Amino acid sequence: MLLFGFAEAKHITGGEVFYDYLGQGSSANTKRYKVTLLLYRDNNCVNCSVMPANVTMGVFNNNTGGMVGGYITTNLVNSANVPIITLPGCITNPPNLSYSVGSYEILVELADNTLGYTVAYQTCCRIDGIRNIPDMVGATYSCTIPGMANKPIGFTDSSPRFTKGINIICYEKPFTLDFSATDPNGDSLNYYFCPAYNGGAASDASFNQPAGPPYGNVSYINGYNGTFPLGPQVHIDPQTGIITGIAPDAGKYVVSVCVDSYRNGIYMSTNRKDFIITVAPCDYAGAMLNPTYITCDGFNFTFINLNNSPLNDSYFWDFGDGSTSTDESPTHLYAAAGVYPIKLVVNRNAPCGDSTTAMLSVFPGYFPNFSNNSPICKDKPVAFQDLTTANYGVANQWFWNFGDPSTNADTSHLKNPTYTYATPGTYQATLIVQSTKGCVDTINRTVTIVEKPVFTVTNDTLICDVDTLQLSATSSSPGNITWSPNYSINNIHSFTPLVSPDITTTYYVTFSDNTGCEGFDSVKVNVVDHVSVNAGRDTSICRTDTLALMPGGDGLQFEWTPTTGLSDPFIRNPLANPVAPSTTYTVTAHIGKCSASDNITIKTVPYPAAVVSGNQSICFGNSVSLLASGGTAYYWSPPTYLSNPSSPNPTVISPQSSIVYSVGVTDTLGCPKPVFATVAVQVIQLIADAGPRDTSVVINQPLQLLGTGGDQYHWSPPLYLNNPNTDSPISLPEENISYILTVSNAAGCISRDTIDVKVYKMAADIYVPSGFSPNGDGLNDILKPLALGIKTLDYFKVYNRWGQLIYSTSSIGDGWDGRFGGKAQDIGTYIWQAAGTDYLNKRHEKKGTVVLIR
Repeated sequence: MLLFGFAEAKHITGGEVFYDYLGQGSSANTKRYKVTLLLYRDNNCVNCSVMPANVTMGVFNNNTGGMVGGYITTNLVNSANVPIITLPGCITNPPNLSYSVGSYEILVELADNTLGYTVAYQTCCRIDGIRNIPDMVGATYSCTIPGMANKPIGFTDSSPRFTKGINIICYEKPFTLDFSATDPNGDSLNYYFCPAYNGGAASDASFNQPAGPPYGNVSYINGYNGTFPLGPQVHIDPQTGIITGIAPDAGKYVVSVCVDSYRNGIYMSTNRKDFIITVAPCDYAGAMLNPTYITCDGFNFTFINLNNSPLNDSYFWDFGDGSTSTDESPTHLYAAAGVYPIKLVVNRNAPCGDSTTAMLSVFPGYFPNFSNNSPICKDKPVAFQDLTTANYGVANQWFWNFGDPSTNADTSHLKNPTYTYATPGTYQATLIVQSTKGCVDTINRTVTIVEKPVFTVTNDTLICDVDTLQLSATSSSPGNITWSPNYSINNIHSFTPLVSPDITTTYYVTFSDNTGCEGFDSVKVNVVDHVSVNAGRDTSICRTDTLALMPGGDGLQFEWTPTTGLSDPFIRNPLANPVAPSTTYTVTAHIGKCSASDNITIKTVPYPAAVVSGNQSICFGNSVSLLASGGTAYYWSPPTYLSNPSSPNPTVISPQSSIVYSVGVTDTLGCPKPVFATVAVQVIQLIADAGPRDTSVVINQPLQLLGTGGDQYHWSPPLYLNNPNTDSPISLPEENISYILTVSNAAGCISRDTIDVKVYKMAADIYVPSGFSPNGDGLNDILKPLALGIKTLDYFKVYNRWGQLIYSTSSIGDGWDGRFGGKAQDIGTYIWQAAGTDYLNKRHEKKGTVVLIR
């Protein structure tokens, strides 16, 4: 019963509840109403039941929240087809929409109260795969019969009710959807999108205990909501209930519309209609432009029809200056600036014709620009200056955003504003500037805010007590400088003063730029009366190696002798590459006029000799020994597959693939570094290939087998084969059979593969199914041709409805997974073509259509 209930629920496409006033009740202060429930059914629903024979509704007192009487079960009164409002005949891939609407009525007599009554029906569940709400969500259809609060004495009312037609909507195309309503009392109506209700506690279509208000809303997904159930490009006219806009992607969407009725400005009641809209993967011809365009870069402008339907067979553009074009997307060069009326006509004087107009402003030569006086210190005003120029008109509107994340008050509409930043950092200031001709552009500039002025001074240094030193301070900003103390310095306000202290002295410097920012730094001048130097300990290196000389001490300039084998004899740390068995280098260190010297001796010893056995070739699964000599210690790398990587003759045990080993050889003769040699072990792995594992042929048709992977071939069993000892025997099988191919080479390596041959007792041909469902359930997910008796598949191609090639293969067994460019394709009809050659060299060409279902 539960499964039947789900099936019954999932054919319900929408519903609404409305009421009609029938007159005074049988008792004083009561009124009689007929309440009608409309349920919409999708007649194309697969494995769904018919319209429910009966439904259960509940009436609830809004004053108390309690039920009036008990649950009311009522039978189906009538069922009728819903009219489909179609587009003009210029439409491709039109959807097959078919809906019916069932009516259920109850009669109620209700006592007058303050807040009125709610009548409700609840069910579960909506169909799966709706784009804007999750699966397995139910629905509540209800109406509110108003009470006497703020209503005149003798007040009576019948509610509005929605029209029953439905429009065809094509994805990503303009559309109109009629959700208008009529009111028996002639009340004023106001329409708006509202969230759809969920089904409450309903678990199946036979649910017979609907609850009273309030009702929960459905949860929307994929960025949709109750206010924008079809996306931000779709709106409803509050006065007419007509929904217009650009449709979203193909699929089904829940749309709920509320209508408020007012009488003489007094709110009466709210009714709602909940319907699952189908947006189809269809298309139609048309002309579509934005209302206005502008070009500020040049006199050229490229025109594009925003409706890119393949049904647009011809184009006629009127550029508004006496020139026209029949190109699909022309580029036109205007001779003068101005405002031009443009017009587009598609399919001119032909079926499916359409036209539209727009205005184009041509005012080239617009150059936005601005400057600022950064870098500048924090808490100092940055002056921004608009430098925009224009050949036509002048800049007259400015919007500045100074890029300060600490506040929302960092904007201005002045032409040349100032702004003060409180925190050092790098900011991105933005100017949006518009001209009197309507040109608008945006530019960005970096603003640098610093804690103090940006300036640099000489590094701490060392001098001899008999020397004079020039200090240096630099800044990109103009300003003044002061040095202290005034000790052995020739000018305390110079950017490059000369100092000659006889004791170690730290000079402090203050820089003030022209904005009033101040920065501070210092230079320490260490004063010595002699130089210390230590060339380092004598050492040995491997001959041909290079050694970096690293003398100690406090010298500032250096000179090395002899210069033989040195990279640079006048730096502190030259690279030495001596070739003699022993070389002594002398280093002289200087601090100004002071100097000192020291020596270092470098001895060289030869590298060890390394010999390794030649490259090896083995069959897959075998082992081989390696051999190295020339030293006293060995280490093989990588250690993979080796019996002992520290042995001079390790065994390579059953390597899985070819590998190159490197062995490091060291000796005890004096050179501490190893010498490396390499050896390659080539693993020969034959990979037999008997062809596609599953091969289909038809009876009495020869099968050309083709084996690869070796030098010698043997097929078994030899049944039906003309020669079992060749790579390409011919088989004429009479029944299903499996062949084992054994391949070998001169080195004795072997490999095997199997091919299963299935014999069909029918004609050779290419067979393609009429539909597939790439939904990942493992059933019919791939569209692929069945090539019976086909030796080679020349091609299998799939095209979308625009004629675009979206899949192609020439490999038997491959197929299309329903995706193109990494994106799942929409449901709909696709065209396929296939061609191949059978084993009798007869060519087969086929084509047809396939339906993609999700």
